[in-house]
Amino acid sequence: MNLINKYKNDGFSNAVITLISGSLLAQVITMLAAPLLTRIYSPKELGVYALILTAESLFGSIICGRYDVSIVSEPSKNKIYPLIKLSLLITIIFSFVATIGYGFFYFILKEEYRSYSYAVIFIFIMLVLNGLLRILEAYNNRYKEYKVMSSVYVLKTSFQNFGAIMLGYTKFGVLGLLFSHTVGMLAGLRKQSTTLRPHFKEIWASSMHEMKVVMKNHYRLPLFSAPALFANRFSYASIFLFIESLFGLAILGYYSISYKVLGLPLTVMSNNVAKVFYQEASREYDETGKFVKSFKRTSSLLVLIAVPMVIVLYLLAPIAFEIVFGPGWSEAGVYVQILAPMFGIRFIVNTVAYGLQVVKKQHLELGLQLLFTLGSVCCYVISKLLDFNINQFLMTLTFVFSVIYIIYYFSVMKYAFGHYKK
Repeated sequence: MNLINKYKNDGFSNAVITLISGSLLAQVITMLAAPLLTRIYSPKELGVYALILTAESLFGSIICGRYDVSIVSEPSKNKIYPLIKLSLLITIIFSFVATIGYGFFYFILKEEYRSYSYAVIFIFIMLVLNGLLRILEAYNNRYKEYKVMSSVYVLKTSFQNFGAIMLGYTKFGVLGLLFSHTVGMLAGLRKQSTTLRPHFKEIWASSMHEMKVVMKNHYRLPLFSAPALFANRFSYASIFLFIESLFGLAILGYYSISYKVLGLPLTVMSNNVAKVFYQEASREYDETGKFVKSFKRTSSLLVLIAVPMVIVLYLLAPIAFEIVFGPGWSEAGVYVQILAPMFGIRFIVNTVAYGLQVVKKQHLELGLQLLFTLGSVCCYVISKLLDFNINQFLMTLTFVFSVIYIIYYFSVMKYAFGHYKK
């Protein structure tokens, strides 16, 4: 009880609670909508939808070259607007390049997916919107607008899920899923940009010279942090690609629901807590040369959430999926049961991983993230050679990724406690 009261009475925990409460409400909406979606759409349609969204998952996090991160930590207010303009320009250029690469490979060159060629347009729009939303979230985070961030996420999730249900009943198929997802990204955009809108003129007035200055000042982000995050996203996005390659679209559809219920909400919650942790750890590091206080209380809070969550999912997921999503969907519950321990560890580690950016050790972050990519590829190769079924593939993945996450956590802890040479 004392521990709970301690968390309730400080700004850090209030910010975390605000963001997590929005994530939990959004999760409730997702859980309410999911049983309808699995009855409206076939596993194959959900598999195609997952394959398209993989592009957003793969490239969305680095669409701004990671310069959006510096919007939070940049000490000079005058440099914020050149950073925003730079992030926007990189977003547009990178979205175009990524769309050509991913969209054309899967939905133009591959004959079996040509009937979904309209996905190329959606991929470009989603990536541009993703970049814009990341910039706005960074600006909101800088000024601690956590209630805005939380409410916008709930609004976005509501539009995406209930829009998909309505369009599903009108037989729009994959197109309906993509349209509702895109419209959901636009929801709340005006509210999220309220604080920034009065400064639009200052953003557009930022000169090329000013953008070059901030680009040089934060060069470590695109050079080390972006490849590191891409490696992390690839390690998970590649699971979708590998499952499609090894087991087909129907199995991918089942996996997409298990990820929707388990991986996606935990990722969002982790990202929300990470925003607060990054700001608090940055301030603590500036003052003390370490961030042990932020690290310890963030870790303990996340453990309190992760442990009971993993236990419940491991014990109940297959039965719950069969009841909630309908006959045959217990298969997705088995996937959740297998992946739950790894996702619980990931939930904790991904949040405190921002500590390496605090101490400007992006090169170490890159090396650690590349381990996930290597691990993902190794799991694919082993499964291909040994003719694993989907459960064996996921068990191998869970073991390999869990080991890497534990190594990652202790690497961050070393810097949090200041056990290194500056």
